[in-house]
Amino acid sequence: MAQQAMQILNKALVVSALTPRQREFIMGIQSVFKNARVSGIVTISGQIKRSIDEEIDLFGGDSAQIERIKKTIGIGTRYITDEKTTTYDLTREAVSKLMEMAHLKPGEIEGIVFVTQTPDYRMPGNSHLLHREFGFPKSCVAFDVSLGCSGYIYGLWLAFSILASSKCQKILLCVGDTLSKIVNKKDRACAPIFGDASSATLIEKTPEESPTYFILYSDGSGFGQMIQPAGGYRLPFSLETQKESADKDGNIRNLENFYMNGFEVFSFTMTEQPPLLEEILLYSQKNIEDIDYFILHQANTYIIKTIVRKAKIPISKVPYKTFETLGNHSCASIPATICHELYDKVSKQNLQLVLQGFGSGLSWGACSLNVNNILCPSVEFYKSK
Repeated sequence: MAQQAMQILNKALVVSALTPRQREFIMGIQSVFKNARVSGIVTISGQIKRSIDEEIDLFGGDSAQIERIKKTIGIGTRYITDEKTTTYDLTREAVSKLMEMAHLKPGEIEGIVFVTQTPDYRMPGNSHLLHREFGFPKSCVAFDVSLGCSGYIYGLWLAFSILASSKCQKILLCVGDTLSKIVNKKDRACAPIFGDASSATLIEKTPEESPTYFILYSDGSGFGQMIQPAGGYRLPFSLETQKESADKDGNIRNLENFYMNGFEVFSFTMTEQPPLLEEILLYSQKNIEDIDYFILHQANTYIIKTIVRKAKIPISKVPYKTFETLGNHSCASIPATICHELYDKVSKQNLQLVLQGFGSGLSWGACSLNVNNILCPSVEFYKSK
């Protein structure tokens, strides 16, 4: 009894020392899972290279402006797909390589979680296309999730949840988008940013406890800050939705194109993301020194560096070159960064990572996990069929 009383007192002292934000977090909902691990990640990028230097006409021929953008935001090159290549095509190649590397048979896969906002069909979902392609068993659960840049964190949470609540042993998490297909090429706020990629991650049960921690958030009041207005049943495609117009900054798009309110999205990231890094460390009982790498969604270089500066995290622990080289990969951004910048480390070492994603919805989340000698080749580029 005395020991229990001391534990309660210690907890009360800890809570009393927290900021109001931290107290709200302590009272909120979090998830921790044991006896499961990420054992492999494969990322396939689009095959066509684009550079902001080639898009000088978007900026009125002002080369000085392009150099400022490259220096401040970090925009450089990106890789997109051709007109025929879809999100499913990229994912199929990623899954095929992952299964080959892991020596997996179709009957071993018991779940497919497919996160995308650019599916091949309105119905059925891309998960069932994969199910058909690889001949997974009827007992394999398969479903799609419509999320963007937070999608990898949410997808991992779902995969870990399935393993924890069922007899499933192995889950495939597939995340990918081909946003270049819905971004207007004359929208200079979005066109130079987004690349196309898809990733397949294998999550499986393990006898080791190896706790993995998650914190997830949503704010539907910001649903209009990142949106493709037309194409659903609220506003179907029509001749009217195809009409282009220019906004006050000269960005040209129509209602069928992806729209992002850059100012509001930046404000959202600066308000919510630095505290979330503090919260996931608090929840997982880790210090910054305990974490080998913080892998953030590659929104752009300026946002990444600003978040980690506010969170007082050394930039040496934060990969950020993926955006400059490959572009913003939406829900595939985090695994693409692991495969692009850390593949030689996660495949040979035991590392403690913090992952953080944020995007449409609005939605955001973080994860603290251990990876140990996982299958992780460097990013590959799609080979057109």
